[in-house]
Amino acid sequence: MVSYAEGIRDFQKELICSICMEYFTNPVSIECGHSFCHGCLLRSWPGDSPPFFCPECRSVNSRRDFKANVRLGKLAVIAKKLRPDCSQYSEGCAKCEVHQKVNKLFCEEDQRPVCVSCSQSQKHEAHRHHCIDEAAEDFRDRLRGTVTDLWRKTEDVVQQISNEKIKFAQDMKGVLNRNKSVLQKEIKTFGIHMAVRPIPGLMEHIFSLKVDITLDCNTADPGLIISEDLKSVRYGGVQEEAPNNSGRLRDFAQVLGTQSFISGRYYWEVEVPNNTMWCVGICPESKESQDFFVLRTVRSHNFCYLYVMAQHNLYSKVHTKYRQVSMPNLMVGIFLDYERGEVSFYHVKNRYLIYTFPATAFSRPLVPFFCLSKKVLTDDCSLTICP
Repeated sequence: MVSYAEGIRDFQKELICSICMEYFTNPVSIECGHSFCHGCLLRSWPGDSPPFFCPECRSVNSRRDFKANVRLGKLAVIAKKLRPDCSQYSEGCAKCEVHQKVNKLFCEEDQRPVCVSCSQSQKHEAHRHHCIDEAAEDFRDRLRGTVTDLWRKTEDVVQQISNEKIKFAQDMKGVLNRNKSVLQKEIKTFGIHMAVRPIPGLMEHIFSLKVDITLDCNTADPGLIISEDLKSVRYGGVQEEAPNNSGRLRDFAQVLGTQSFISGRYYWEVEVPNNTMWCVGICPESKESQDFFVLRTVRSHNFCYLYVMAQHNLYSKVHTKYRQVSMPNLMVGIFLDYERGEVSFYHVKNRYLIYTFPATAFSRPLVPFFCLSKKVLTDDCSLTICP
């Protein structure tokens, strides 16, 4: 149940002007039904201004035929009388912590309320003091001026936006013509050069986890030629003029590593060819699985780009992210942390991280993954696992 004091406060709250935050003085109502002090409304809505936005509901009011709300004014007078006077109800007013007296004065220098005893102390005696009610009224006047100025600026912005829409609509034909001319221009290709700083100590730690990787001939696609030491592979099969993208990396010939990982951390390095597309990374040991995490190349506009690509049952779609222009004589470092679900690629010679995939939960054995393009080859294009 609402107490008597709470009911009085709710009653008084409804009789306060939302512009000056004081009890209504000569209240008037506008089109939308909300009411304000007549003087506050005149200051906020000059005669030559555009339509006025109601401070309460933000609706547009275009007519200035204010309706006086006499009854609301009488209720505001009653509410003002119900407001407690500090001299009579000092327990409800702020008191000085030092002298336990009501703060009736306001110190201009310190910008804070003080009691009479404080105003006569050595700290405040040279300061200017005003009655706290007068100081409060002064602050209210400043706030009213600020609110009025903000409303005028808001209306100016609204008018400017309206004018811009009219100018844009009138010049629509010119805008469309300029847009057409831009679309018809040829886009010049350009290279991207990345300046990446090496991470001190990182590669040295990664090197300590290096393992010996060999190629599994039993998993090699037709056309792949593997060296006797099982460290190098090249494609010597039927060349394809254009890639077939009907499945997972179908434009590549693939071979897996002999080693399988179900826990721990591992690192190996691969020297990739310059004159053909390639792909290195990891994938599940099972050939039925479509999952993989790889760094690969793609050719576009006479440039060869590196980008990462992953497919996993946790992803709603294939994860791809372009990284940088590929560099000649590139040696790629591949790092796997099975427990943390981390797969990372490193630039070995320049000693920096190329990319790390978002952490993924692994639950099956993983093996190294190597691919070479089936496109037309002009020279020997070998992919070699570094010792």
